Amino acid sequence: MQPQADTSISPVRWGIISAANIGVKAVAPAVRASANGKLVAVASRDTQRAASLYSFAPEVRFYTDYEQIIQDPAIEAIYIPLPNSLHAEWTIKALEAGKHVLCEKPLAVTQQEARKIVDAARASDRLLMEAFMYRFHPQTRWVLAQIKMGLIGPVRQVRASFAFDIRAHPENIRLNAELAGGSLMDVGCYPVNLCRAVFGEAPRSVAARVYRHSALSVEVATNAVLDFGEGRFGLIDASFETPARQGAEIIGEQGIITIPVPFTPGIRETTVFIMKNGQINEQNFERVDQYQLEVEHFARCIRSAQEPAFRLNETLENMATIEAIYASAGLDWPIL
Repeated sequence: MQPQADTSISPVRWGIISAANIGVKAVAPAVRASANGKLVAVASRDTQRAASLYSFAPEVRFYTDYEQIIQDPAIEAIYIPLPNSLHAEWTIKALEAGKHVLCEKPLAVTQQEARKIVDAARASDRLLMEAFMYRFHPQTRWVLAQIKMGLIGPVRQVRASFAFDIRAHPENIRLNAELAGGSLMDVGCYPVNLCRAVFGEAPRSVAARVYRHSALSVEVATNAVLDFGEGRFGLIDASFETPARQGAEIIGEQGIITIPVPFTPGIRETTVFIMKNGQINEQNFERVDQYQLEVEHFARCIRSAQEPAFRLNETLENMATIEAIYASAGLDWPIL
């Protein structure tokens, strides 16, 4: 059941920069369905195409220039699903224009760039959150809560994978170095994020390998070991050259939690498996829209002036881990 809107509080008025697929198919519908948000405008350099893609939202107005939407006084929050290389520029501009910003992951290309964005948010006194929507799904929140309460004892290892095959689409922006593509930046950042969330701190060191075709400037596969100290490890992998797959296994001293579809379960029922004392139990979760839960949380934070649950220090630490993985693998980063 979706939460009922509080009619005493006006909905947060949203704008979206670009007609990126995730905005059209996931975030825009989530904002429109949310209990505390309203989609007001979209900025796209091809407004005719954008209008066609957003035909499900006839109330939305369109801007041909990104500057126009961030300067619109009617808009309070901006969602940015631009290519990775453009996140910093437009997030900072939106913050300086007085907008709250929900920016797609990864927030930036480098840790230094991420710090500049965070500094801009603090200077403008506006909220900023990196859009890791899976963190708002009930299965993720339940798992992290159970780990904190000691359900499987101290965690010793996290294994997490995320991959899909884009070999048939060489023009995909994820394969474009100038746009800061690569498997780690696109899907590998999710396993990095999960490991950090489970252990509650950044890894102390990493060891990694990446694979890059001679014809491509970005890596298409990443494997890494994250060392969190005291015998605690995260093992992650990401790829653009294997069938679509994802999964996570959290191994504690007293049990194991398995999440078959941890990152993009879609709007369907999900199940988490707990193996403990020789028994396997299931924890089932009803269908939810994790994007809707994400935008509703961000809107509540705007109205209550509270810091979002997914905090900026975690974003900065995850960016540092991504850079460390590339450095360990001997890949100069960024490749721009």
